[in-house]
Amino acid sequence: MITGPLAEQARRTARLITSRLADPAHVRASVSASIEDPNTPGPRQASSLLAGDAGLALLLRMASDADPGAGWHRDAHERLVSAVRSTHDNPMAEYGLVAGTAGLALVLADFASADPRYRHSLGALHTRLGEQLRERGHRRPQPPVSVAAYDTLQGAAGTLGYLVSVPSPDDALRDGIQELVDELVGVCTPAATQTEPRWVIPPEDYPLPREQEEYPHGYINLGLAHGVPGPLAALSLAWRAGYRRPGMREAIANAIDLLSSTAVEDGFGADWPSGVPLDAEGRRTPARHTARTAWCYGAPGIAAALLVAAEALEDDRLRACAVAAFEAALRRSEDRLHTLPPTICHGLAGLLAICRVFACTTDSAYARTALPVLADRLLGWCDEGLAFGVQNREEPGLRIDNPDLLCGAAGVAAALWSVSSPVSPRWQRSLLIA
Repeated sequence: MITGPLAEQARRTARLITSRLADPAHVRASVSASIEDPNTPGPRQASSLLAGDAGLALLLRMASDADPGAGWHRDAHERLVSAVRSTHDNPMAEYGLVAGTAGLALVLADFASADPRYRHSLGALHTRLGEQLRERGHRRPQPPVSVAAYDTLQGAAGTLGYLVSVPSPDDALRDGIQELVDELVGVCTPAATQTEPRWVIPPEDYPLPREQEEYPHGYINLGLAHGVPGPLAALSLAWRAGYRRPGMREAIANAIDLLSSTAVEDGFGADWPSGVPLDAEGRRTPARHTARTAWCYGAPGIAAALLVAAEALEDDRLRACAVAAFEAALRRSEDRLHTLPPTICHGLAGLLAICRVFACTTDSAYARTALPVLADRLLGWCDEGLAFGVQNREEPGLRIDNPDLLCGAAGVAAALWSVSSPVSPRWQRSLLIA
């Protein structure tokens, strides 16, 4: 945690951002006046955790703990009601974290943990999620499995990460948990006739056209947002919560081995590419370059997933590897912190959130030293003259007024509250970093 004048500045800035986001009319007008964020194209979905009003409700509830006298709890409740009511006209077809039932359930669970009056609505949402997972189980994705089927944002990994945090799940949710564990075990386990597990992404499933040139014969995605670190973190969280399924321990080991074997050493320590290309015979080949320094891709997100696994397995050696990798990422980025955008997904807020985990749960003195440095740099992006107090600035020349958790102002405020005030870290489960 940060202290002194810097902590007060962080709280003051988080308060400013939160107050702007608490006004629904201001949010609508500012989003309408801004250019569209290419990360989240199309209309905002009120029910979305990571790109809609549900995420703002989660931030406002966090703010109500950090700043009890400000009345944020009323704003939080109103924003949550708006998010839930929106599903009456636009039922959630997806089950995942970013814009599905699991994401909204995570928000409701946070409210219900402090106020039992939300438990009935949470139960109804859990019933719907159980139905979605049962329907999904009847048509479980077959190899090759798409990224969206297993990743953190839309797929099995993020959903499992939430579900294993549910205390005393009913039979339907427990069945869903077991189904998701089995699916992710399958993703991380090779078939009898294969050398690679089913985590290989074939060209026909590439979400971005540019990947065709970089990976003409398929690849293994190494990002926490969309790749193997997501299943690793989710399976590890399930293991830590007491779930055991056939092949589960071996699948976790396979994912750890993949990340260990694909690390690229430089003068700072371990780093990773965004993906591992395969050749025409399906063999791994060297990547052209390493990934960005972020939650979604790169060493920080991978180190966080390795730390989750280390905690689950009570593996001191793996914990030391995770700490070393994160400290290397911090050292590597020292001279270019000013180039990192402010957001959770691609930038400083995500790095700050991960740094908080390492600072609070490991013996990394370097992470504790870096925490105020990262917070100060993040505050440098904030300006009360902006619509939400901070913009998404990841693309040169683009200044986007994005209010949301993953790529916008809410994520910046959440990161600032979390390092400057005694708030619940429960929101970090949406990122699979704790």
